[in-house]
Amino acid sequence: APIRNAGELLARMRPRNTQVETIAAIVRRQSMHLSRLVDDLLDVSRITQGRIELQHEPVDLCAVIEQALEVVGPLISENRHKVTLSGTSEPVYTQGDHARLVQCIANVLTNSGKYTEAGGEIHVELQVKGSEALISIADNGVGISPELLPRIFDLFVQSNRSLDRSQGGLGIGLSVVRRLIEMHGGRVSAASQGPGTGAKFVFTLPVISP
Repeated sequence: APIRNAGELLARMRPRNTQVETIAAIVRRQSMHLSRLVDDLLDVSRITQGRIELQHEPVDLCAVIEQALEVVGPLISENRHKVTLSGTSEPVYTQGDHARLVQCIANVLTNSGKYTEAGGEIHVELQVKGSEALISIADNGVGISPELLPRIFDLFVQSNRSLDRSQGGLGIGLSVVRRLIEMHGGRVSAASQGPGTGAKFVFTLPVISP
């Protein structure tokens, strides 16, 4: 927080100075990146120690997707990605923790944003099949190698598929996603035809009556 505050103060210095603004932008960007890494590490620690408590209540998955898209909005805008939505527009409910589900969807959307070239496409779809809801997130980005795909949700597994290695993390985000989704009684899978073919992630969650 102090580093982030320092970046904000630098950005507001007068008179305006291009060099100072550049430095402030770096401080803000890297402090946000550091914050995400720390949050992921804390989540892994809480999950492995069984200390995460979910707020169980009926959650509308349409609202979850909408909020997750808001979270990654700046990244999507910066990279000029085209995001399309399809599937049911009616409320679809599952039992779980709204904030944690938003975190999971936003995490995968962030990966799509990172690993898809500027101007690329990201497609989000919500479907109901029987007693299950399926949320799919597909992109036309750099894809996932066949060697990595079976281990993509393992802890500390990193992809070398990034277009910009500076955007890489510690390889724990998807592991957190899988564990949180499993705590909701669901599952998550990944598919890709290989490098250059894009990637698709599918969340499956139980549907309940509101």
